[in-house]
Formats: sequence, structure tokens, C-alpha cells
Amino acid sequence: MKKRCSFLMLLCLLLTGCSAAASGGHLISASEGSGAYSEVLLPFLPGYTLQEAEDTLYAEVSRGNAVACFDVQAVPAMARGVGRYWYPHASATVVLAVDRTRTDAVITGWNSLRESGIPVGMSSFSVIRNMMAMGALSYGLDRKEPTKRDALDFLEYLCRNGGFELDGSDAPILICLDCEAAAWNRSGGTYEIIVPIEGTLSYRMGLLSDVPLTLEPGLDEALLAAGLPLAGGERPADFPDDYRSARTLGEEDYDRFLAITRDSSRDLRRQVFHTRLYTTADLREHILSALLIVVAILLWKGTVSHRMIRRDVRRVVIVMSWLMVGWLLLRLLKYQLLSEGTLCRLCWYGYYLFQLALPVALLYLAEILDREEGEKRLLRPPWPPLVVYALSVLLVMTNDFHQMVFRFTPGGNWVSDYHYGPGYWIVMAFSLLFLISALWNLLRKGYRIHSWRGRILPLLFCGVLLVYLAAYIKRVPLAWESDLTVNICILSVLFFEAVLHGGLIPVNIQYQRLFTSAPIRLTLLDENGRTVLSSPGVRPISHSVWQRLRTDMHQPLLRDRDTLFHAVPVRSGMAVWQEDLSQINRLRREIQDVQARLEAANTLLRDEGEVKKRLLTAEANRALFEQLDRDMERRVTSLAHLIETLPEAEHPRTLTAYITLCLCHIKRRCNLFFLARQGESLPSEELGMYLDELAELARYGGLKILIRCGQTDALEIRSAAVCYDFAFETISWTLQEEASPLMGYLEAEGAQLVFRFLPGGDPGRWQFSRELTDAVAALGGQIICKDLDDAFGICLSVPLGGDACG
Repeated sequence: MKKRCSFLMLLCLLLTGCSAAASGGHLISASEGSGAYSEVLLPFLPGYTLQEAEDTLYAEVSRGNAVACFDVQAVPAMARGVGRYWYPHASATVVLAVDRTRTDAVITGWNSLRESGIPVGMSSFSVIRNMMAMGALSYGLDRKEPTKRDALDFLEYLCRNGGFELDGSDAPILICLDCEAAAWNRSGGTYEIIVPIEGTLSYRMGLLSDVPLTLEPGLDEALLAAGLPLAGGERPADFPDDYRSARTLGEEDYDRFLAITRDSSRDLRRQVFHTRLYTTADLREHILSALLIVVAILLWKGTVSHRMIRRDVRRVVIVMSWLMVGWLLLRLLKYQLLSEGTLCRLCWYGYYLFQLALPVALLYLAEILDREEGEKRLLRPPWPPLVVYALSVLLVMTNDFHQMVFRFTPGGNWVSDYHYGPGYWIVMAFSLLFLISALWNLLRKGYRIHSWRGRILPLLFCGVLLVYLAAYIKRVPLAWESDLTVNICILSVLFFEAVLHGGLIPVNIQYQRLFTSAPIRLTLLDENGRTVLSSPGVRPISHSVWQRLRTDMHQPLLRDRDTLFHAVPVRSGMAVWQEDLSQINRLRREIQDVQARLEAANTLLRDEGEVKKRLLTAEANRALFEQLDRDMERRVTSLAHLIETLPEAEHPRTLTAYITLCLCHIKRRCNLFFLARQGESLPSEELGMYLDELAELARYGGLKILIRCGQTDALEIRSAAVCYDFAFETISWTLQEEASPLMGYLEAEGAQLVFRFLPGGDPGRWQFSRELTDAVAALGGQIICKDLDDAFGICLSVPLGGDACG
């Protein structure tokens, strides 16, 4: 059963191979150096035709084609599921080819190149050949732990001292494949093929396919006859004899080889030659940079579209953005083309379809800025620039027929080896003329801009763009090695953004949405009085009102009873705010009504206050006199009793004098009572007069008395009343006890008011009235009787502060 199944599987494979051969296919040479191998192989692969690669190795294999490539391409591809069959036939070893007609230096390997100081070059600069050379050099410099860093340092040393070039086929010493050097010698060359003694790598060359291949016999002999060494190790006679230092990669070595040689072309440019430091250096970076710039331009286009007020200006900006995006996408397509044929050259010509359109679009934009949106006719129609643009594009796209724009050899390396013809200078002169005209119109129409940045920055970016183009045309290394498309697009975006920020092109930040949702009644007018933006529900502003506002913007304009206009100048026009006075007028009327009601209420309250005031005054007077009656009741009662006893008195004169003294005391106490209610103070002179009055009346009663007032400042009324009562009661006691003479002195001692009396008798038997002692205690004072040996003294002391001290 197993034999039967194996036989069926073998039969299926044979039938598949026969059907593939019968149906035919293409033999693709997918890497540089496999062309000679493909030509030898083609007769031994029936049904296949030789064809140049149109896509990547992976795509060609997936289409059923047989691809001639190296093992470092085929084995990793099979590990990733691309291709199922690998047929290695030939080998290629990285060697040193020394032209003995130009140098007789002793070259044995890699390290001898350091000592010779002779220029070294690589025979090719393709990506796969750079990887193969970098891998061989890495394995040769360090067999155990090969690294790319060692190879790059080695080549940088050669570049700095002896000289090193990519695609340096004219160098005396070349890093190449042994089969290439042997073919040069067969064509008359004088190269010595040296296998580096430190070590190198031998790569196998074969076919990668998705279907099994059937080859005719005799291929090995044909390869040897064509000067190609076999994968098994057999080599033609003109190859070196000793290949012991050459190493062939095993299955386990390919991943490490790819890790070492990845990005070799980029690292050679940047770390060996120190070029492409600020621009893309390999195909991957070319693609990623184009995609990144495309995304950035589309995002910028979105932001600019939202900042534009006018739709026609917005459309022109969108067209300019898509021109740059199309230019970058065409550049990206060009880099995807493997062969540098007619299609690749047409993509190169297609760059100018977008590049020349940018100045024309900018010129059209500058022309429509000073006209109202929706106006159909321009003062200067854009047809002449459009005609010149169409003729310029036609001239560039037909360059293969007349070579007036770019001059090169069609079959040569036209990608970098070309020169500019008279047609190129004509096209660029017109493009430069359109750019200068557009810039002049922008600056001329933006003459009102006062900011220097609004004028300098656009000119600065435009100047940088022109300098860069001139440097690129002159092939200055820094500009020539950069990406023309990416840099022009970036500078164009920066230039246009500077124009927007400078105010040369009118922009807004969602002004339309702001005005639509704004609750205020605002209108923007241009310099001719036309409405640009207005809030919903706003009454239109007539031309006559606009003229009156423009005459004096600082003075508000009353349109009617309920509308007041406020205007402020803005760039290229004015902003008018319509203040609604209807609410204010309604509030004013309401305030007037409330004010009238309040005035009526105030009149009523004022009348009521007057009535209450009179009532309160009467009540206060009644309470005042009642209190006065209470204060004077005892004194009046005592006085009445004295008057009743006057006829029966033994000494009428003395009693009459005492009655007069009491009347005077009552009169002055009433006076002091009213002064206390008024909150006034008593001058010291008036108190002295009161005391003198008491002393004078006491003399009529036969009392010898002398009272002096040494206080000069005004007294608080309660303190003055206490002193007066104290003097009256002391005089009364002296009259009754006939304790003449009596001497008194009132003065201030520090913070105390002291009133001293020296009577002619002993005052110890005298008791002062309760009203007086309570009043003295309330003020914080005291009354003291002192024995002075040969006399007696009575002393009243109270604080000078009166109530404040009590």
C-alpha cells in the first residue's frame, strides 16, 4: 500500500512538472550578477522564456515564474512561505580583484587593504550586492562573532585614508564576485583574483520556483564553459586554486546573515560616506517618508479647510494639497519599479505635472483674493498661465523624442547621468515667473499688514525654496543627495502656512460657527461696508449707517429708541455690535414706576415719622421731668420743711441764708441734670463760679469760707455734679455745726480729681447723704476724713474719666 502511494505521489509530481514545462513560464533574473547564469540556464529549461523582473522576487515566484537568485534571497524566502523548490547550480565568492597594470602592491586579504593606501571600490551598488559584500567582509574580519560594526569601521577607515567608492569600477582594487573578475579577464582585463586569507563568503546561485522544474542534462558543463563555478566546488581553470578561506552559509546561518547585513545600503551612505544624514537613504525610508509626508499634508489640508472663510479660496488650497499628495504618490510608485525602463522615466517626467502646477494654482489664488466670492469674471483671466503650463508639461513628457529638457543616453545610466537642456530652463523660468507674480500679488494685497513677520516669513521660505532648487540643479552634494519631491512639498507647506499666519490670505478659526451660535448681535463688515459675517436675527446695516459709523467709531450711534450701534476697527473693516436697548428701556420704566411708589411710601413714612417723633418727644419730656422730680423730691421736701420752720427759728437770718443756699443748690443741680442729658461737659470756670456762688451765700449765714478751683480743663458732667454736691453738703454741715472757718481746694492729681476741705470742727459726726455716696461709688471714687493732728480734713477723690472710669 505504501509503495502504491509513493508511486502515485511521484507520478503527480512528474505530471505537475510536465504540465509546467508544457504550459511555459518566465525565467526571471532577480538580482544583479545572475544575468549570465540565466542566459546559460535558459536552453536547459524547456518552455521558459527569459524576461526582466517587473516586480519583487516574491511576486514573481507567486506568479509561477522561475527566479534566478542567490541563496541568501531564496532560503529566507522559502522559510517565509515564498517558493517551495530551490535548485542551486553555480557559486559566487566575494573576492578582491587587483588591477596589476595600475598597482603592484602586495594584497593578500582585507587587512592588507589598510596598509596599502590604494583606492578600493565595489563593482556594484545594488542592495543585494551591498549585502553580500558586507556579509563577506563581516565574516572575514571576525569568523566567530561577525558584526556589521566591524565592516563599517573598516570601510570608513578605507574611505578616510586610501579612498573607498560604491560603484567604483575604475578603482585599482575592486570588491567583487570571482565570476565577475574572471569575465573581465576573459575580456582583456589584467585583474589578479585574490581570495582574502582572513575569510570570505561563497554564495550559491540557483532557481527558486513554486513548481518543480525539469532541467535538461549538460547544465554543469555549460556553466563551466561560460566561466561560472559550480555549487559543488568545481571551478574553471582561470579561477584561483585556494578557496580554503571561503565559507558557505549553512541553514542555521541565514537569519544571522540577514540580521548583520540588514540596511547595508543605508549604513554605507551614512556611516561610511557620511552622506544622506538628513534625508532618506534607502528604499524603505523613501517609502515611509513619502507616506508620512502624505499623511501630514492631508492633515494640514483638513486644518486649512476649516480655517478658510471663502469657499473658492478653500477649493484652491485643497487642489494645491492634492497636487502635492499626487506628486508624492507618483514618486512612491516610481520607487516600486524595479527596472529603470520607459515607465520609470515617464514617472520621472510626471513629477513636473504636479511641480509646475503649484505656482499656477498659487497665482490663481492670489488673483481671486480681491474679488467678492461668487464673482465669475477676473480682471486677468488665468488662461495664459494655464496654456503655458500645458505646453510645459507637454514639452517635458515628450522629452524622449527631442531631448530638449533632459539630455541623456537612453541605454545608459540616465537616472543620475543626465544634463539639463534649453527646454528645462524655459520651463523653470516660466514657473519662477508665476511664483514671483503670485508672491507679489499676495504682498501687494496685504499691504495693510503691520507685522514684519507677515511679510518676512513668506519671503524667507520662498527664498529657501529657490536656493534649494538652484543648489539641486547645480548638484551641490547636500541638495543633490536629498529628496527633491519631499523637500519641495515641505517647503511649500511651510510657505503657505506662513502666508496664512501672516494674514496674506484671509482665514478664520470657525468664525462662521461662532457667529451662528453667538447670542450677541455682531456683524463684521469689510472695508467697503459689505457684510462678511453676522449673527442670526441681526438687522442689516445700511450703507448710510456704515458711513456714519466709519466717521467716528468711538462714538456709539443710536439707530432708534431700542437699538444702539457700537463699532470697533478690525483688519480691513470693522466689527459692529448692535446693543438691544429694549430690555434696558423696559427696566427703566419699571424703575421709574417703582421710584414713584417708593416716593409716595416715603411721604407716608415721613409723616408717620413726624407724628411718632412728636409723641416720642412728649414722652421723653414726661420721663425726663419725672426723673427730675424724683431726683429733686428729697431736696424740695427738705426745703419746704425749712421754709415752714422759718417763722419759729431762733436765728432767722442764718436759716434764711441756708434756705437761699438750698434754693441755689436745687437750681444748679437742675442745670447740671439737663447738661448731663445733652452729653456735654462742664467748663472748669463755670464750676468755679458755682462754688463761689455757694461760698457767697454761706457767708450770709455767718460762715467764713474760702473755696478755690485749681482745675483748668473741662470736667465730665457727672464728676462736676459730684464735686458740686460734695461742696454743698460740706457747707451745709459747716453751717449747722458752726464749724467756721471752712477752706476748700479742687485740683487734679495725676488721673484723680481731688476736692479737699479743712473745716473748723470735727467732721467725724457728719454723715453724707446716700445719693452722694452712691454717686461717688459709681464713679469709682471715695470720701475720706483725716485727722491732721491740730485739724481735720475731708477729701473727695474721683477718676478724671468720669463714666469711662466707672
